[in-house]
Amino acid sequence: MINAAINTPDAKQLWATPGWLPEKIGVIVDGGQFFCFEGEDLQLHLQRNMHNITVYELVGMVADIDSGENQKSHLVSLINGLIPFSAEFVANVLTPRTVALSSPTPTSEPAWHLFNDFLVRKIQKTDALHFPPTWKLPSILAYQIASASHTVDSSWKDNLDTTLLYYDWSINHRPATHHRVLDPSTEAPLAGTHVAIDAEFVSLAEKEIAIKSDGTRETIRPERLGLARVSVLRGDRGGANEGLPFIDDYITVSEPVIDLLTQYSGIHADDLDPRLSSHNLVPLKVAYKKLWLLLNLGVVFVGHGLPKDFRTINIHVPKTQVLDTVDLFYIKSRGRKLSLRFLAWFLLKEEIQRGEHDSIEDARTALRLVRCWEEVRAKGEAVLGRLVEECYRVGREVGFRPPPLLEVSGEAVGVGDKEVEKVEKGAGEVGIVDENLGSGGGAVTPVGRMAGLSAPPGGSG
Repeated sequence: MINAAINTPDAKQLWATPGWLPEKIGVIVDGGQFFCFEGEDLQLHLQRNMHNITVYELVGMVADIDSGENQKSHLVSLINGLIPFSAEFVANVLTPRTVALSSPTPTSEPAWHLFNDFLVRKIQKTDALHFPPTWKLPSILAYQIASASHTVDSSWKDNLDTTLLYYDWSINHRPATHHRVLDPSTEAPLAGTHVAIDAEFVSLAEKEIAIKSDGTRETIRPERLGLARVSVLRGDRGGANEGLPFIDDYITVSEPVIDLLTQYSGIHADDLDPRLSSHNLVPLKVAYKKLWLLLNLGVVFVGHGLPKDFRTINIHVPKTQVLDTVDLFYIKSRGRKLSLRFLAWFLLKEEIQRGEHDSIEDARTALRLVRCWEEVRAKGEAVLGRLVEECYRVGREVGFRPPPLLEVSGEAVGVGDKEVEKVEKGAGEVGIVDENLGSGGGAVTPVGRMAGLSAPPGGSG
């Protein structure tokens, strides 16, 4: 780390010179003396190979931005590397070749990114290394030893302290009522272990919107949410405790909460108060570490709309460790994604989210939908595709808002061979239930048949 220490007009002019900041420097420490080289001098020393020279590469910097009159300057970060962001960011902003010093794959192309408050975007190297003295000056420079580029040391994962996953710790010492911690001897999470997850949030700051001169609205600062509850359930198929929560933490919020969002979060005022709450209350750091441990143990997170939750929690989860029911039952050309409530109504014959949301209910529902998806997919991709098509067809009929279920007598529908056969033949009830995770109580959807779902041409459908 180097302090740029630009204090004089002459120094500002030097930094404004194109190419003034070297992307590589070589350092020699010999006999108590320090020597630093760049450009042609560095290349010459490397060719001669007469001294023990250590080469460093520029990986980022912090710059001071002067926003203009009557405004305080602010700091931005400029980073050269592939940043581990959400799938949407990678798909929409990055390209397959924009990998740099933080990627295991070497490339000749830099990948500079600007971090300006909540704005993150890719920029050209010439823009990143350009310092107009009137409004942009570097404050801190970060160089990394060149030999460490494109290397990832993950050996630390072999020595994780996972004890936090195996006992209840809270600041208000309330007994667990809805969950049971994992047994380290029989339930230790491993790479590929399925866990179902859902989180609830409260609002800490309102969205700031500016009205532009042409009357259009522009978001100056998005709404800021804080984690208020997180539930994680056992998810491996066939276990006696499948669907049983092992984490159900309410999080103490140190900042003022401007809106509990009770209708959507199920959080009430007393829930986050250590003096009054009847729930297991933990600091954000404890809740975050539990999720961080599960992530680095390699578990697969099952849920609905997880990228948004992970982004709000501020944790990056690779796509290989996510099973999201939003994506499992999605047809891109239809332009919309199906809600958890609609999928539960159509596929599981259940009404959820009646009134306030509950993270345990939502996580368990997502887990059951994944089991449904696995069972139908085992019968063939064509059958699964027709089932998803039927989801959208029925969704259009009801406006993608599930009406109340009809209670009828008769045999409950399960995901056995007989029920999947109904799907294949295009007859029978719509509802699909995994009996291992609890039945839907015998309710069926008002749309009673999957007509034509997989009937052969010319069949009755």
